[in-house]
Amino acid sequence: MSETNTYNIKDELTILDPKKTKFDKDNFNKLKMNIEGGTDYPEVMVIMGFPLTNPDEFVSVFEVKEGKKDKEIGLIEDIRKLDSKSRKTLKEELNKAYFMPKIIKINAMKENHGVMKFDVETDKGSRVFETRYKEDIRKLPKGGVFIKDADGNRFEIKDYRKLDSRSASLIDTEI
Repeated sequence: MSETNTYNIKDELTILDPKKTKFDKDNFNKLKMNIEGGTDYPEVMVIMGFPLTNPDEFVSVFEVKEGKKDKEIGLIEDIRKLDSKSRKTLKEELNKAYFMPKIIKINAMKENHGVMKFDVETDKGSRVFETRYKEDIRKLPKGGVFIKDADGNRFEIKDYRKLDSRSASLIDTEI
């Protein structure tokens, strides 16, 4: 019997140890990172691997040079394993970068020449926006819906089946 070579994707990734990785803000409110043992990164950017389905898992950390995203430093498999201060700092940064109001009611939806106009209530207040393409409204697992408007803003419905019956029937026609 011959020995089989197995492929492990983790061999190609730099996994950051959450016990040795610390996040904080500098005096200019920029995110910085320290890896225990003396590696300091004065400015970093974080990007979620799965922002809609697993926002706390597989977060990539990139070095920032001259105000631009540079090389990837590594990946945090689960940010919930960071110390509480680092976790809070990182969550605040991710929430700013991935700001996505939750739609709680659809007041009206109107289609005109392929453009869908929404009038909605969100957890952040009332909004009126338009989508350009049918693909900008995506059905997610467990009744979730992701909507990207014509300006690139993102909105989420956690579970359209739990909206009031009128709102649910309106969105149901588009998904």
